[in-house]
Amino acid sequence: MRIALAILGFLTVATISFLGIQGKVSKDTPVYVFDDMDYQSKYDPQGASAFFADGSASRPAVPGTVARGTGLETSRVLSPNYRDVQALNPSFVTGKDTSGNFLPNFPVQSLTQGADGKLLPYVIDSSVLALGQKYYGIYCAVCHGAAADGNGILKARSAIEGAENMPTIANLQTALYRAYPNGQIYDVITNGKNTMQPYAAYLSPEERWAVVAYLRALQLSQACPPELTPASVKASAK
Repeated sequence: MRIALAILGFLTVATISFLGIQGKVSKDTPVYVFDDMDYQSKYDPQGASAFFADGSASRPAVPGTVARGTGLETSRVLSPNYRDVQALNPSFVTGKDTSGNFLPNFPVQSLTQGADGKLLPYVIDSSVLALGQKYYGIYCAVCHGAAADGNGILKARSAIEGAENMPTIANLQTALYRAYPNGQIYDVITNGKNTMQPYAAYLSPEERWAVVAYLRALQLSQACPPELTPASVKASAK
């Protein structure tokens, strides 16, 4: 019996020693049984090293490495003469003017510089609409539908018995979204809204504006004003 009690007492003390007393507050240096990698042999940032020829522990970036961030902050750390293209035209990247208001239309200038270093005009042409159609089909149609009326495949699946309904899918053909400034639609694509997630990580600024242009084309196709209807179409409808 004594041996059993002694073994039990030893195991109890050992368990407390190994696990410690949770919630104990002390300024004393803790006693480590297992350090759990709290203490490792490592270099501090910008530390010296005799291993590398240049004597620095920090290694230069691999050629071709892409910097993280929006690109707007690069002019703060480079030479005063450096001018980042996105920083030259922040409204193209944010969808807002200098006062913080959404752009009512499309940006006047693009992010492309001409031979003289000036930004070229931003032009909506067939190539931009084709680009917008491509990415709308990839990222938007699944929810908002091919006609932007909110009847995407996710809504169809939610109608299956037993599945949860998805009332938050927006019908982009309604007057509410038709009245959105172009910059606001761009902002929603960039930052998301309600249950819609942001797509800034998947679409470049040019691609986001292309999606806006294609959405406007879809809205126009479903409710074309009489003054914009070609005469041939009017004649065939009679």
